[in-house]
Amino acid sequence: MIDNTPFFIIGSGRSGTTLLRLILARHSRLHIPPETWFLRDLVAELPLSATLTPSQVERAVAIMTTGYRWPDMGIRPEELRGWAMALERPKLVDVVGLVYRFHLERAGKVRFGDKTPIYFDIVPQLATLYPGAKFIHLIRDGRDVAISWINLNYDRYYERPGFEWTSVMARRQAYVGGPHWQQIIEIKYEDLVADLEVTVRKICRFLGEEFEPGMLDYQEGIELVPARERHIHGKLGQPVTKDSIGLWRSKLSALECFAMESCLSRDLQDLGYELRFSGAAWRPLLDLTGRFLYTVAPLLGRTVRYLRRRNLLQGVHL
Repeated sequence: MIDNTPFFIIGSGRSGTTLLRLILARHSRLHIPPETWFLRDLVAELPLSATLTPSQVERAVAIMTTGYRWPDMGIRPEELRGWAMALERPKLVDVVGLVYRFHLERAGKVRFGDKTPIYFDIVPQLATLYPGAKFIHLIRDGRDVAISWINLNYDRYYERPGFEWTSVMARRQAYVGGPHWQQIIEIKYEDLVADLEVTVRKICRFLGEEFEPGMLDYQEGIELVPARERHIHGKLGQPVTKDSIGLWRSKLSALECFAMESCLSRDLQDLGYELRFSGAAWRPLLDLTGRFLYTVAPLLGRTVRYLRRRNLLQGVHL
């Protein structure tokens, strides 16, 4: 039986989710529009299963069309509003479906996915909207994720209050063994990069799709990335290499690595990543340092921004 249920690529930003989007969108049946982002606000405010009132439909359209990413959808707000108000007894999934259907028809595909990494927070709600939906959690070494954010000049990159990766890992623990766990496949970025075809075949089996060799020619789909974001995805036009694995080994000093591992070590170990400071003797000091960084994180972030504005951190990796 052909499976046309939607799927969602989720996880922490800078984990390779855009790369995976381009790969899967090369499939003859699959299309993934630009990141939607509005679903998290929609499910927080509107009923998931009940029929929407006209005012709720208006509110749904307003939420969807006022985000700064909405122009990426290629739909005029008044156009979506007209489609939505013409629906008979619509539910939230029907209003949202207008956007996905528009992109499927334009792409000539039959099954949609969504690559909005932050939707890791709303897996239960998405599973209610789309029974049987599947979720691909792309995981990358948190130290390399932090380095990727650093390269984009983000200040708060590994202390727990400001690092998305640790929030995703905490949510992951809540999902393990839960009612939706069987709908989630975990894929490591390192496996995707090290053995592209094998890993893509594994994802296809999970989705119930036939592997197509053309999926590996993902560079040809670079136009799917909004032009304003291509500068942060500079390597997508190149073949995948192992150079992006284990960046922390060469990029971090021993002190920087210790600071990161003090915040990330438990999650890194749970995921099977090797630690530089792995001995039992390091555990108490790692825990103490991690608690300290958690406490001073807000002050640390403000201090770093202050020093950078005055060009006092030239060549310093913080």
